[in-house]
Amino acid sequence: MKFAQVLIILILGIVAGIAGGLFISNNLNFDFFNKETSMNITSTVKEILPNAEYASLVYHYSSVITHSDSNKFFDFNIPFTEKKAIYTIDGTVKLGLNCKDISIDNRYNNIILRMPAIKILSHEMFPETFSLYDEQTSIFNRYGLKDANDIQMAHKKEMEEKVSNNSGLFVQARQSAEQQFRLFIESIPGVKTQYGIVFEWQM
Repeated sequence: MKFAQVLIILILGIVAGIAGGLFISNNLNFDFFNKETSMNITSTVKEILPNAEYASLVYHYSSVITHSDSNKFFDFNIPFTEKKAIYTIDGTVKLGLNCKDISIDNRYNNIILRMPAIKILSHEMFPETFSLYDEQTSIFNRYGLKDANDIQMAHKKEMEEKVSNNSGLFVQARQSAEQQFRLFIESIPGVKTQYGIVFEWQM
């Protein structure tokens, strides 16, 4: 083999080696950059979101409570001991989530938020609004303070069951949370133009 041919092969080998090294280096740097960017955006989103319970919907209600009762002997109502009353009372039920339970991922230019199920965070009734509208009592059976407390507690449980079975309220609470969290995330510089935001909810 002539010297010129050997020299050409040697030069081609060096060029190929350099090109391969640059290709591998660029790929490694690209992967590292992607991972680093993904970690940075994930941690930034975590920092900007609330870190406690978040009420995404407050449900206000004003209820009319109809109550009746009689003194009993075993399971039988005692005649002339029936009492009836109609009350009104106001309250609020807060629906939301604990933001500590949110997990965040970043894939294919999407920021993915895996959200916990919406739940009742609190239920407050306002005793000062507990008003008597109508009352019929017997001299043998009158309403007292204990009756008022029992009626309010029974109604509170009833309202929580009613809210829990109202799927529309939970849809509104999820939509409200998504809208607010999207505003939080899109306030991060560059996010709105580079990333989509995806919400995945537990039910």
